[in-house]
Amino acid sequence: MKLWNPFLLMLGVCLTVSMASMTWADERFDTGKALWQTSGISTYQYRYQKICECHRSKPSETIVSVDMGTIVGVRYDREDYLKEILVPTDRHKWFRTIGELFELVDKAYQLQAQVRVSYEPQLGYPQYIYIDYDEDLVGEEVELRILELNTLN
Repeated sequence: MKLWNPFLLMLGVCLTVSMASMTWADERFDTGKALWQTSGISTYQYRYQKICECHRSKPSETIVSVDMGTIVGVRYDREDYLKEILVPTDRHKWFRTIGELFELVDKAYQLQAQVRVSYEPQLGYPQYIYIDYDEDLVGEEVELRILELNTLN
């Protein structure tokens, strides 16, 4: 009778755990996306913070307005400014709808990046996204925290 090689046994356990966690992440993604799509919300406004090393202690807040799935307004809101700052329309392409946030996360999974996401329990949209495309590089990470989402009439 041949005994299992401890190295091969450990490798098998690691692969099984790794695959299980990938499935769990995909299930949460699929559940969140299904909840969002089922909600039917296409006209909304959400406020988020983009966290980066450049202003980690005091990230500014960005407000994105979406009408029928298209970004129609973006503005910055910072505590140290007297009023919100409008983003010119030609720069709206730099921002994302909730559907495009799902696409961002999906692509990161496909690229096998390090991904951490939490989803809003009722509507399913991503509340927190952290993506590290290359653990050896600094500055290419994406980190967003959605603070609130409101439907618009």
